[in-house]
Amino acid sequence: MSTPTMGSNQIVSKPPPWHLRAAYHIGVWSFKAAFRVILSTRRLTSGPGDLLRPEIKKYDFCPELRNRVFRPQNSDGKLPLYLDVHGGGWAAADPETDDEFCSFMASNFNIIVVSVDYRKSPTNKFPVAVGDVAAAVEEVINDESLNIDKNKVALGGFSAGGNLAFAAAQMVNLRGRLSALVGFYPVLDLSESADVKLGRCPPNAPSDVLKSSANLLGWAYVPKDVDRQNPLLSPLRAEPNDLPAHVYLVGAEYDMLCYEAHKMAEVMAKHSAPDCERTSISTPANGAGWQQGGVRWECAMGKQHAFTHIEKHGQKEEDRVQFCHEMYHRIGSWLTEEVWATPSVPDDSAS
Repeated sequence: MSTPTMGSNQIVSKPPPWHLRAAYHIGVWSFKAAFRVILSTRRLTSGPGDLLRPEIKKYDFCPELRNRVFRPQNSDGKLPLYLDVHGGGWAAADPETDDEFCSFMASNFNIIVVSVDYRKSPTNKFPVAVGDVAAAVEEVINDESLNIDKNKVALGGFSAGGNLAFAAAQMVNLRGRLSALVGFYPVLDLSESADVKLGRCPPNAPSDVLKSSANLLGWAYVPKDVDRQNPLLSPLRAEPNDLPAHVYLVGAEYDMLCYEAHKMAEVMAKHSAPDCERTSISTPANGAGWQQGGVRWECAMGKQHAFTHIEKHGQKEEDRVQFCHEMYHRIGSWLTEEVWATPSVPDDSAS
């Protein structure tokens, strides 16, 4: 295994031995292929249901990337914008992966939702995906055909997509243009080894979803000799001033990434609202969370990584969907009733 080591105040990963590199190479391409088969099968068997039908948008910075635009029905005037970044270990999946979430948010909160794409590892290693997401976000915000309220823009993502959302938000071209960040079980600290993270999981936790793939996905995404403390790689290391003051983080109790998501919430709350009282937020019986100033933290108790996307069967699937919809509703309400509650001042492009 490639273990991060300290050197000259940097944390870099030692190149794995050749036989492990070969295993990782085979493993990551197998992971990509398996992911593709699973998604294709699911889409063939489930169909679109009652989801909104998205518009496909391409932008000049990388025309090969297909971004999906969800518009609420029968809406006029400028609308808030939520930009979604899908997960998949930086290596797999596509914007269609998050159609259910995007359709839910657009339909229930009268906002435009755009699921952006990015180039995947191992062909495109860090920081290509960060640049893709930042460029896509800027293009979408500047796209006059979408009729966006540019004062009400949020960016969020699932897992590796959360990593990219929190990384892209630090880019100079996006600073001051985002109202809020949302992260669902995001990867926020690549300076720690998978073994350290797994060691923090509760003793009663089932086998972690990421246990078998964390190392090979990290190897596929992070170039050798790159400092893993780079805040564009490990957003937990970012300067809080480089991120929006409004942040909503969701962790899963049985997820090796839960600790770093909670730590990020603590860092942002301490920075942006040190004197604000911390209050509990209303969650289901199997959830726990708090709010301090503009920062919200929510832990999905008894849940594993990717619980929003890993389907179950029968009543368990109905319960999972209900749990996720309630969580999405809390996030949408937070955006519309708190983050975006102040009426917008017309921007120059409206004149």
